[in-house]
Amino acid sequence: MRDMKELKFERTIWADRQLCKLAPGNNIQRLGEVLGSDDFDVQISAMMQMIRIMNEGYERKAHFIDPTHEMDVVTIEELENLSENDLVELSNRAFADMIEDGKTTVEAEPEKKENLPESK
Repeated sequence: MRDMKELKFERTIWADRQLCKLAPGNNIQRLGEVLGSDDFDVQISAMMQMIRIMNEGYERKAHFIDPTHEMDVVTIEELENLSENDLVELSNRAFADMIEDGKTTVEAEPEKKENLPESK
């Protein structure tokens, strides 16, 4: 079995599109609701899917940048064979990376439209 501490995660546009499907209303901002669900099966399933998606996001990007990189995405079966504590730890890492990758680094402001002729 692979060392799960070696898994890498990346929040790419592809990953965002997959992650939003896990959240109510396809709203990625609400993903935490599913991850914090009182329904154990829903919660664990969402954790495993999030981990897999974030790992695949990394693997896809690495392969795109370097076509010789062989994709090795973690499987649901591998995740199902972890202890609950190990899965939660891995999920927390993936979620932290998701939050960090999702931060806006540059605030974009609309361009000011000064001295433009008025439309008639």
